[in-house]
Amino acid sequence: MSTVCLASSIPPQVAQDWSLVLHAIGIPNQLLVTADGGQLWVKPEDQARAAREIDRYLRENRGQPAAPVSWPKYRHAVWGVIVYAATLIAVTVAALYRIGERNWVSRGVLEIGLIERGEWWRAFTALTLHADLGHLLANLAFGVLFAYPASQFVGVGVAWLTIVLAAGAANALDMALHPPTHSVLGASTAVFVALGLSSAFSWRRRASRALTWMQRTAPLVAGVALLAFTGVGGERTDVLAHALGFLAGVGSGFALAEARLPPPGRDRVQWLAAAIALSVLGVGWAAALR
Repeated sequence: MSTVCLASSIPPQVAQDWSLVLHAIGIPNQLLVTADGGQLWVKPEDQARAAREIDRYLRENRGQPAAPVSWPKYRHAVWGVIVYAATLIAVTVAALYRIGERNWVSRGVLEIGLIERGEWWRAFTALTLHADLGHLLANLAFGVLFAYPASQFVGVGVAWLTIVLAAGAANALDMALHPPTHSVLGASTAVFVALGLSSAFSWRRRASRALTWMQRTAPLVAGVALLAFTGVGGERTDVLAHALGFLAGVGSGFALAEARLPPPGRDRVQWLAAAIALSVLGVGWAAALR
């Protein structure tokens, strides 16, 4: 087989890297190591394309290696998901046994006209109600999966306060865009806020590094893929609420990535934010059950 020399007298490790690049994109090549260094041989018809690909590889990797992305290391993320699970389970038990002789579902479900009637609390109380055991377990599992990293990124209190407020806003907007017969319950809007927050925060942190565009956008692309995979199935699924929750989370994550958050170790702000998040739900349920 006739071949031509693409490069010669280059360091053997560099020649090996180039050879791997060409093999990865389907260009056959042969690597030889001599006393003068590495040599790379290709077919004559592949020479021009191989040269272009090596040039592209060198341009994308020019300069010093990118510094590793520095992530905050906030503590207590596990407490956030424990309280999340406990809250959903407690409200489910209360609704099931009609504690206080109240119909928790009818008083807390998200309905059209909540703004006109002044029933603002439904945008938040609906986040803690579920239709059945499968619905509850799915939101518990995905809520833990998506909210845990969000708590590590921005702190447990800031994360959950953001999730509660953004999910409430997304629920209210969801109602404004639906016909009069529409009603919603479930924590899935909050779950997708957490996914959007984590995705956007990771995306913004990576965007400031000397990486390729594919590496920079990978977290956001992964978030959109998870939204598509987990947020559009089932005949009772409110896809619009999921999408609005994800978009609210993306906006929140982008803003938090640019904000001056309290550094790890200063837990007072985090606990205060967590208390406010729980208070929003507590006040909402008090208004709903009065």
